[in-house]
Formats: sequence, structure tokens, C-alpha cells
Amino acid sequence: MTAFLRRHAPVLIVVVLPTVLALLYYLLLASGQYESEAAFVVKNSRPSVRSASAGDGMMGGGGAMGMAMTSGALAEGFAVNTYMKSHDAVNSLQKRLDLVSMFRHPDTDFVSRIFYAHPTPERLLWYYLRHVDVVFHEDTGVTTLDVRAFRPEEAQRIAEELLKLGEERINEFNRHVSENTIKIADHEVEIAEQRVKEVQQRMTEFRQKSGDLDPTKSSVVGISLIGQLQTELAQADTQLTQMLRTISLSSPQVQTLKQRINALNAQIEAQQDLARKNKGVSLNIADYDQLMLEREFAQTTYMSTASELEEARASALQQQVYVVRVVEPNLPGMPTYPHTILMVLAVFVGSSLTFMIGRMLITGMREHAI
Repeated sequence: MTAFLRRHAPVLIVVVLPTVLALLYYLLLASGQYESEAAFVVKNSRPSVRSASAGDGMMGGGGAMGMAMTSGALAEGFAVNTYMKSHDAVNSLQKRLDLVSMFRHPDTDFVSRIFYAHPTPERLLWYYLRHVDVVFHEDTGVTTLDVRAFRPEEAQRIAEELLKLGEERINEFNRHVSENTIKIADHEVEIAEQRVKEVQQRMTEFRQKSGDLDPTKSSVVGISLIGQLQTELAQADTQLTQMLRTISLSSPQVQTLKQRINALNAQIEAQQDLARKNKGVSLNIADYDQLMLEREFAQTTYMSTASELEEARASALQQQVYVVRVVEPNLPGMPTYPHTILMVLAVFVGSSLTFMIGRMLITGMREHAI
């Protein structure tokens, strides 16, 4: 027995011993890990790219789907994938679920559980990535999420919380897109609205100062009134000339008509004096026309910017992306990890290869030594 052990000591130490230890560990000590699976896809509100013809669409359905995904939410899908494997996701899970406690149960074997009670962010991320797999499939746009934990409900909770974090990050993307898209248009609307208010305020001050609601109409009314009085005066003069042909100058009718002519002359002179005294009418009209032009331009600008704001909002809605859950996180019923047979076989194969390589090296060294 002693001779046998001495002869086969290298094989027993390098191959048999590690395989036996691995077998004992995975059969007797290794804690079972439960795996919760989920799947989701990131979609957007933009219309998908359609094929050029119905036949092409039917023949290349998978290609069309991949093209739509590439032109649509491919970047967002990669972003969510990256986020779920980042320090940010780990920190959020630690705050919400206390990951360290989940990965450090007292009944978990010392090899599988996290060693430190207060691990550094780098160690926690390293351990987390050993138990969480996030895979984005570019051909279908579906992201698969696999989470392993030492309790079935904890694996499901971690997967569920990761999906919520992904949805929150997508909502944050949407908020940034909306802010960046609408902010400029909204600012332009505010400027145009303020411009309209300023012009309207200047028009109010102008009317209060001049005491005239519309100088253009007022000047037209004054000119029309003088013209009307002059027409009546001409008619009265004509009537007087005709009356003097048949009636004496001292006739009461002639005197009455002459008084009317005098009154018309007085009214015309009064209106002309009023127009001469109001030397700023032309200036008021020019200022008023300038204000009217500015108000019309400001209102047109405001309507244009308001229309652009509505278009920006519609564009922002078309750029919204959202997470669609394809498979909800399941509650595992039995541990699926570690794979005892595969792990023991891997240790055996690795030990055997190590032994053979070492034996070849030693043999070669001996031959060269001779």
C-alpha cells in the first residue's frame, strides 16, 4: 500500500485529491443557489420602419425587426444593459434591498457567500456580477436577466427591483429628452409673449398720453367733417345766389340763409384752427402706425413660436422610450446552481491537464539534463 502511494503520489496529489475535495464540497458543503429569470425589451413611440413591399416584409421578417430595433431603441437597450451592471445599480439595490445581507447568510457556505461584512464598492460589484447576468440580444432587441441568490424569494426580489431600476432610468431618459426638446421652444414662446405684452403696454401708454384711441381714425373724422361743412357752405351760397334773383336782400329768408352761411364759415374756421393747433397729429399717426406694426409682428411671432412649441411636444412624445416586460421574474422552486457534476468534471479535467503538462515539462528537463 505504501509503495502504491509513493508510486502514484503525483497523480493522487495533483488529480485525485482536488477532484475528491471538489466532490465533497459540492455534495456536502456548497449552498444551493436559486435562479430567477426575466426578459424585457426597450421600445419607442416612433413608427417602425416598414418594408418597401409586402413581399419583402414577409420574406425578411426577422431582418425588418432587427432594422426597426437598430433604428429605434438599440442605444437605449444597451444603456439599460450597461446600467444594470454598473455601480449605480448596485448602490441602489444595496439601499433598497441590502444586498450584502442577502449574499451573507449565516447558513451559506463560506466559499459561496461574500466574505466581507462591509465590502468596498468594487468588491461588492465584483461579487454582484458573479450572480447577475444581463444579456442584450441585438438580433431581437430582447434583454434577458438572470439573478442567482441563496433564497428563492430574494432572487425574485432582486430581479424585480432591477427591472424597476431599468424602468426608472428609461423614465429619466425620457425626462431629459422632453426637457431638451421643449426647453428651447418654450423659452422662445416666453420671449414672444413678453414682447406682445410690452408692445401692448406701450400702446396703452400712448393712448393715455394722447387721449386718442386711434389717431388715424380721428384725423379722418376731422377731415371728413371739414369737407362736409364746406359742401353745405357751397350749397348755401348757391341757394343764396338763386334767392337774390327773385327776393330782395332785406327779405327774412335771405337773412336766415346768410346767418346759416356765417355759422358754417365759423364752424369751418373752428375746425381748421383745431387742426392747425394740433400740430402733433401727423407725429401721433406715425407713432401709432409704428406701434401697430410692432404689435402685428409680435403677435405673428408669438403664434409661430406657439406652433413650434406644440410641434416640439409632439416630437418629444415620439421620442419617448419605455420598457416592456416580456417575461416576469419567476419564483424558483429548486436550486439550479452550482452544477455539481459539471464543476467536479471541470476540476478533474483541469487537474489532469495540469498533471500531464507538468509531467511533460519534468521529462523534458530530465532528458536535457542527461
